[in-house]
Amino acid sequence: MRYKHVKVGNAERYDLDQGEITSILASGSDTDNRVSIFDSKLPKGNEAPWHFHEVDDEIFYLISGEIEFGVENDEFVATAGDLVIAGPQVKRRFKAITDSHLLVINAPSGPSEGFIRDISKFTNDNPPTDSDRQTFIEKYKIHIV
Repeated sequence: MRYKHVKVGNAERYDLDQGEITSILASGSDTDNRVSIFDSKLPKGNEAPWHFHEVDDEIFYLISGEIEFGVENDEFVATAGDLVIAGPQVKRRFKAITDSHLLVINAPSGPSEGFIRDISKFTNDNPPTDSDRQTFIEKYKIHIV
C-alpha cells in the first residue's frame, strides 16, 4: 500500500529564472508512474514557449490569475476555475497576464518531472542550447518549437 501526505512547504521545489516557482506535489515514484502533479506560481509575464509533448497529457487548472494560452490554432485567456487540457502531440504555449497560481497535471508521469528539474538550471543569461533542446526530446519527449 502506498500513500503520501505533502505538507505545505515540504514539496520538491524549483525556482525558475522568470520568477516561476514550481513544486512537485506528486511524482511518478508516488503514483506508479500514472501521474505527476505540480503546484506552479507564475508572476505576470512568465511564459512557456510553443512546445508539445509526445507521450503525456498536460492538464492546467487555474487557481487564481489570468493566463493566455495558445493551443494549436486557438488562443484564449483562462481565469480562476478554468481547466485546459493539451494531449500528446498538441502544440501549446502560455503566458501569465497577471500573477497566477495553477496546478499542472501530467499523465502519465515522468517526462515533465525530469524536464522541470533540468530547465531549472537555465537562466535568461544561460539559455538552453540546441544540444540541450535535443536532449529534452530524447530524454523527455518534449519538443520546443
